[in-house]
Amino acid sequence: MSELKNVIDGGYCIGCGACSYTSRDSVEIVEDEYRQYQGRIKLGAKSADLDKALEVCPFSNKGPNEDEISQNVFNYSEGSYTEVVGFHRALYAGHVSEEALRTKVTSGGILTYTLSELLKRDLVDAVVHIKTSEKTGTLFEYGFSRTPEEVVQGAKSRYYPIELSEVMDFIRKNDGRYAFVGIPCFIKTARRMCRQDKVLAERIHFFVGLVCGHLKSKAYADMLAWRAGFDPAEMKTIDFRHKFKDRNSDDYGICVEDINGNKKELVARETPGTNWGLGFFKYEACDYCDDIFAETADIAVGDAWLKDYTNDSQGNSVVVVRNKTIQTILNEGIEAGNLEFNELTAEEALMSQGGGFRHRRTGLGDRLLLKQKRTEWVPKKRVDAVSVKIPLLRKLIYRYRIYLREKSADIWRDCSKSLDYAAFDRRMKWPTNGYSMLIKLGVQIRKYRQGS
Repeated sequence: MSELKNVIDGGYCIGCGACSYTSRDSVEIVEDEYRQYQGRIKLGAKSADLDKALEVCPFSNKGPNEDEISQNVFNYSEGSYTEVVGFHRALYAGHVSEEALRTKVTSGGILTYTLSELLKRDLVDAVVHIKTSEKTGTLFEYGFSRTPEEVVQGAKSRYYPIELSEVMDFIRKNDGRYAFVGIPCFIKTARRMCRQDKVLAERIHFFVGLVCGHLKSKAYADMLAWRAGFDPAEMKTIDFRHKFKDRNSDDYGICVEDINGNKKELVARETPGTNWGLGFFKYEACDYCDDIFAETADIAVGDAWLKDYTNDSQGNSVVVVRNKTIQTILNEGIEAGNLEFNELTAEEALMSQGGGFRHRRTGLGDRLLLKQKRTEWVPKKRVDAVSVKIPLLRKLIYRYRIYLREKSADIWRDCSKSLDYAAFDRRMKWPTNGYSMLIKLGVQIRKYRQGS
């Protein structure tokens, strides 16, 4: 049996499309019943093709892991290394100085600033990032921006599945210098693809990473459209991270627009199913990823979820710099007054993603152990399959999240078929309440221990 079948059948496929790009005659990317992209091995697939696909798959064991890739592309003598954050030349928290730009982006605008500077300085010809799609049934997909203005238009977080085979095909057929933007597993995949394909390696000059909590299926956007009062099939677009001027940056809105031009604004905190800890519509593969800070990227940017920064309604970014050229760009931006940065320690950077760290590192050990106890195949990770050091309540929370991930996907699939979306809330009420009880119990235990 091919290991690629183990990846797909075991729930580790993130739907990136690298396997299809590498071995199109033997593997294809399809949208499954849960509204997520998945690899599918074609009838009569050749074993040589499947081996090639494994070399680029981010969850296969055939190929270098994040540490090995990082050690190969970065000069560790010119920076520091810490577990989880990875190699880094510098760590920052901050934002762009231009207020007009800050209002158009998700957090501090650092990703948009960096990509724009790469174009302005003629270091790349195009940026490959997520943009609005013209395809029926798809809101967002990878596209190209060739001017800073286009980069700004394509800014904003997209909690939506995408695949990269089409843009990689374009890059291979069209000479140029490209900056590729992606979540950690996509950056890892792109690095692996460049090891296999010399043309891609020559043309992708920068790898720009997004700090990631987890990837959502299309069902997440569908649910938000329904909560806004629209038919999910008639949704035109969605802004997952709308800023409120009078609220903290972690208290944001969600704006939905339908094909008739009707718009509705939701408050994320007041909208059921948007709590990231619940993990509604999360890819199962995300529960087996140990890369939070896109450790193989030249720069990684995410939200600065630190108490000193969240009170700024316009948002701030945590920035992990690994590439020398990008470090120069940011240094010059600081000196010119274009960037307002504070240096961070590795511990502070880690704290900015504390929830993701606990779930993706501590919790991963328990999830791997559960799979191994069932004698199921698991990918090799940089975390040991162990749960003895995890407190019982925390272990229950990790395992309950698995239940919520599976339950939300199954119930939404059923409700979509019957077009009875209201049944989703009815059937998810008690599972969601159960999770809330566990979280509240944990809070009470911490208060008791602090007071004793």
